[in-house]
Amino acid sequence: MKQYIYPIPFIASLLFLAMHINAQTGAGSTTVDNSTVNITAGTTETRFSEGSFFGPNANWTIDGTLEIYSKNIWIAPGATFSGKGKIVIYNPGNNPFYTSMASGATNIDGNNGAFINLLVEHRNDDNFVLADVTDPGYGTTNPAGILSASLNIDGTIDMAVDRADIILNGHNLTFGTPGKLINYSKDRMVVTGNSIIGHLVKDYSGSGNFVFPVGIAENDFTPATLTPASAGKLYVSVQDNFASGKPIPNQALGMDRTWHIYGSSVLNTNLVLQHNSNTNGLLFKDTNAAISRYVTGTKWDMLKGTNPSVGVHTRNDVVIAADAVANSGYFTKLAVSGTTLFIPNLFTPNGDGSNDSFEIRGLALFAENELVIVNRWGNEVYKSNNYNNDWTGTGLNEGTYYYLIKVRENSASELQVFKGWITLIRTFKK
Repeated sequence: MKQYIYPIPFIASLLFLAMHINAQTGAGSTTVDNSTVNITAGTTETRFSEGSFFGPNANWTIDGTLEIYSKNIWIAPGATFSGKGKIVIYNPGNNPFYTSMASGATNIDGNNGAFINLLVEHRNDDNFVLADVTDPGYGTTNPAGILSASLNIDGTIDMAVDRADIILNGHNLTFGTPGKLINYSKDRMVVTGNSIIGHLVKDYSGSGNFVFPVGIAENDFTPATLTPASAGKLYVSVQDNFASGKPIPNQALGMDRTWHIYGSSVLNTNLVLQHNSNTNGLLFKDTNAAISRYVTGTKWDMLKGTNPSVGVHTRNDVVIAADAVANSGYFTKLAVSGTTLFIPNLFTPNGDGSNDSFEIRGLALFAENELVIVNRWGNEVYKSNNYNNDWTGTGLNEGTYYYLIKVRENSASELQVFKGWITLIRTFKK
């Protein structure tokens, strides 16, 4: 084996070179704060280190500016941030002190701690990611699972530059009642990932709308605007249909996105859902489509709403479930066709408030309809143009009747005809 003997000055030069490289990249550098700090108006404090750690006793009042170029930000349970100033999150690659620090996302671990009550200006065009950063050694009791890196905001997040997205990464981003999210767009959005683990969350103090600018991936902008009738908390994420696990009866009549929406309590809510046309099925048409809620199997509940613009649909007075795993927490959009009609073969008009009328689900989505009911001798007993699901069989005996339904999707489309039988029973027993 050959042996090489290097002079001491050469070894010293290698050590100096390694130290110089680390000094330029900031690798392993940290800044740790665990005390009361005040940044006064008109002043700026800057964190250049690779890691910025705020301990459980960190109590920051920021009336000026705190600039952070770090790759990793860890906030202990118990740490507080408030004030009239702002925190600015920059791309580590723009670090003016460690000039060779690599560009990339800022990992933020909020540990589901106290709500940050000031402006957070998001200027990292490589995103910030909610990520479970290692505790630097405080030994605090930190949450696990979905809450392990969840971030809570009572102030405002300003998505200040394009490509400054927020990646939930399986965690919650929660806005308290005063919390706001501004300057979002398809280039500045919240990425929920193709999963129901991790949600954008809003706590409402009462009625009022909030836009959830969500999507399954960057630039796949599918925002939901929710307006509850009363105070409560709403959770929103979005998936493609396969990931949601809720089958669509006819993919050609659907679009490939499903919103997962539930509340901390049952809330009557108005919905506005927006999607992109590149997810449309072959037969999907905006004008013939409606927001639909999952029921069971391949059954979806379709109710007529409005279509104010391309890709935008509304549905009012929706009862949002208070159960994250309830079937009724999944919403998509389905276009109408004859196959979307659900025509029952039994109704029980006895005044008990259940199944009292001949209700044809999906009928309201057609531009035109006509219903004719005849008895077993072929005599017409009921007729309606633009039937409104309100026939109760008044004045008729119990028994079997026969229907003829004609529908037209729009004024230019062909009539579709459906025939069948319906049984009227008033003394029905379950």
